[in-house]
Amino acid sequence: MRLELTGRHVVVSPAIQRIVERKLARLERLLDHRALSAQVVLSKSKRLLRVDVTLHARGDRFLHGVGEASGWATAVTAATGKLAQQAEKVKGKLTNGRPARTRRT
Repeated sequence: MRLELTGRHVVVSPAIQRIVERKLARLERLLDHRALSAQVVLSKSKRLLRVDVTLHARGDRFLHGVGEASGWATAVTAATGKLAQQAEKVKGKLTNGRPARTRRT
């Protein structure tokens, strides 16, 4: 999966990058490697740290999650938690699909 990491008013350190990569790897496993790319924007306000994650999966599906917290790890966990809920829903639709049509005679 291609990862694009952007920091707004933040210097993206290798430690923050490892946290983001580890959390996104979990999502990639959840989606059975259907994730194509992810854009992560790290921003800082007065009191909170904000993480915006947009994940592009196969089939033109876009998942978006936002997390705000006082620490980077907690904000990333909150954002990926929201993405995990969306991924479960998408995965169900991808694996189950439509119900089979019955033929009328």
